[in-house]
Amino acid sequence: MEPSKDTTSTEQLRASTPPPSSLQSPDTPARLKTASLPRFRTDPSLQNKRTELVGGLPKFIGEISVDDYFKHVLPPLPIHLENKVGEVCSILNQNGTYNPTTLRWKQFPQDPKDQSPEETKVFLPLADIFKAIVQAAQQLDPNLEPNFTLVVNGYITPMSERGGDSRPDGFFSITDKALSEMRKKCESLMKKEGWKDVPKTSEAPHGTTSEPERSLQPPTNTGEKLKRPPPPPVYGITAPQEFKKANFTQKFDDDIIKLMWNMSRILALDPCRRFTLGFTIEDCSFRLWVLNRGTLLRTQAFDFMKDQRKLVTVFLSFALSSAENMGWDPTITFSHRDSDNRRQYNIIVNERVYQTVTTLSDYSADNPLGRATRVWKVQDAQGKTRVLKDLWLEHDRLEEHKIYENIVKDVENSAPPERKEKRRNTVAKHLLTPLDHCRVKVSGIADDDTNLVILRGYDMKEARTVALMSPSKSNPPKKQSIGFSFSDDQDAEFITQASQDSGLQVPQRVVHNSLQETEIPNAQRYHYRIVFEEYATTIYDERYLANILKAIADVLLALRLIHFAGWVHRDISGGNLYYHKERNIGLIGDLEYAKKVDARSHHNVRTGTPYFMASEALGNKYSFYPYPIDPKQPRAPLDPLEEYDETIPSDGPALNVYTPTPPPFNHNALHDIESVWWVLVYTILFNEDPAGPSPNTSARQRLMNKLFDGQFNTTSRLPFLRDPQFNGCLASSFSSLVPGLREYARRLTAAFSAAEMNYPIIQPLSNPQIHVDCTRAFYTKPILGAITNVKMTYVKIRAQDVPGSGQKRSSNHLGEPEGSQKKKSR
Repeated sequence: MEPSKDTTSTEQLRASTPPPSSLQSPDTPARLKTASLPRFRTDPSLQNKRTELVGGLPKFIGEISVDDYFKHVLPPLPIHLENKVGEVCSILNQNGTYNPTTLRWKQFPQDPKDQSPEETKVFLPLADIFKAIVQAAQQLDPNLEPNFTLVVNGYITPMSERGGDSRPDGFFSITDKALSEMRKKCESLMKKEGWKDVPKTSEAPHGTTSEPERSLQPPTNTGEKLKRPPPPPVYGITAPQEFKKANFTQKFDDDIIKLMWNMSRILALDPCRRFTLGFTIEDCSFRLWVLNRGTLLRTQAFDFMKDQRKLVTVFLSFALSSAENMGWDPTITFSHRDSDNRRQYNIIVNERVYQTVTTLSDYSADNPLGRATRVWKVQDAQGKTRVLKDLWLEHDRLEEHKIYENIVKDVENSAPPERKEKRRNTVAKHLLTPLDHCRVKVSGIADDDTNLVILRGYDMKEARTVALMSPSKSNPPKKQSIGFSFSDDQDAEFITQASQDSGLQVPQRVVHNSLQETEIPNAQRYHYRIVFEEYATTIYDERYLANILKAIADVLLALRLIHFAGWVHRDISGGNLYYHKERNIGLIGDLEYAKKVDARSHHNVRTGTPYFMASEALGNKYSFYPYPIDPKQPRAPLDPLEEYDETIPSDGPALNVYTPTPPPFNHNALHDIESVWWVLVYTILFNEDPAGPSPNTSARQRLMNKLFDGQFNTTSRLPFLRDPQFNGCLASSFSSLVPGLREYARRLTAAFSAAEMNYPIIQPLSNPQIHVDCTRAFYTKPILGAITNVKMTYVKIRAQDVPGSGQKRSSNHLGEPEGSQKKKSR
């Protein structure tokens, strides 16, 4: 991807119509989640965002025993303390911290439910118990030094680059020494590679991580300024906690909503996290939680007042844990703050360090269960610009570099001998080039995996299925989940800074699945990184229309080779098609959802960006096949003078309508080609030519809202594809492209009809020239001559113009983000 003044990067979403209801294919969606959409971040209501995030989580989660949590999740105690928890308890009994006769901590003379102060004050003594436990362990080993401190203060708002919208009742704060230890390997590699500026371990990039002052009084209106240290940053805390004075016999959805929000925010805001822990206390009932990108689990409750040993084990494990065992990623560490005061990172890929320059996309990380794709513009040790992508892939998904290699290999193998090399080079030239890649290793030993590493091999079949938002009651046996089930894989990637600065709301890719409501969310995932050689301009961000047409022509050329090699892309959008200025070519990116047509492995996801999905893909059914009818012999017509017999149907005899069994819907080559067409339509509707603006902006707005509402149940797309009518609402220079778009659509719909002529047998490439025909439709000298010097500007979309926005519809797909401020373009 090539640097450009207005540039960064982007990715995204899909549409439908007739025949009889088709069978569900392996790519069938179940529900929409919007936590990964830009609108989620800009919603001014914290309550709305919390509700939306939790509403996207599965209704049922896994519950495991406390012992299993200790074995598979809790950070292990130092070896020399493993068998000394009993001795620590004895010291606490002797010094009066715990009374083994009354089974009560000294700091809690009454159970929380019997105390009158507010919850934060009631549970404040937990911090003193934590200190007493650590001190007791230090009596056994004076060299023990805690890496984490417990902070109990419900008035603290941990801050981040996006401000503060989280206020847990308590959390653990990491020490700068623990962070420094984690950064040593990265610094060593940087020195080895010859980096000029290597950060020092003595720096405290996360800001103060010392325990905040334990002032429990909220701000008053007296005008007196409270003397408190600044709040800690999100980047230095973990294991958020929520407390309630009443017990588990009552329903506390609000408590769980807050915990889910606080745990999710840590994963969303800090790219250095692999997972996060947490706990809830309701009266004396204590539950531990864990959230990673594939799994959400909690423990059965234990009584922290009576079960001294369990609480001692938990607090010692937290206090003495390494940063890695508390969820930090040792292969990505804080580097510095740039001139805009934005955090930058050093990221290790295959023992090489890449330093981030700009975040190209991280919206996907807002969804706690999913791929959490983050994309950065980075530099290597030689100062060369690259693009780095970090994500959590399902355990049986191919890495993107392997998909790239397989596509190039299949293109070569499908060509006649004399053309093998040429075709291979052609397709490779138009795909983003993998430069470096790896499965992220924890401590350089094991591939990071949500089940095998983070959950240390826990067998999910042992977990009970319980409702997330209700008391601990297991479901009937018939509703118990068995084995692995796969969670949604919602990825919204490559949101560009230029698009944000312009106020344009970029559409997002959505991926859905058919996860049953009673299944435990457990998508086993591995941590993967890939570095691409090119840094180019996405179609979203390219401002010259002629360059976009050149890029699209190149893309169709590459897709022709890819399709005839048996592959489909399945996620063509304006965010993963690029124009490379220096090479003057179009590029295709984001192959992670590309699929071999005859591949037998299926996933229960349907991917894409609704703005650009083919009409059939949106509807998940074929729409162009003929409807054969086999009528019975009609009966003799009634004598017009005969008295009408009401017992005879007025519409005559029934017809025997032959309805073939519909095949499972599968994405094919024509759907990719249609997605390219929608990219072109999107381009001329969502942009303006200042030299000759649209004569009817209202009509353009209505058409935009009609065609690009981001919904799966739209009925407008297919009729428009069959007969594209822009009704004079385009800029004058754009109008020259309309005949080409209409011819493109005509050729494409004819190809669809030919492909489905022998339905239910589908033959997508019945017309082997379809890619060429579509290219010739718009890439002509008259059209290029008319738009050669057209430099476009973004159209400002108003959210209130989108049908249903602000009402039941939660996704403000087309709207300018509410409350957003125009940022200085980089």
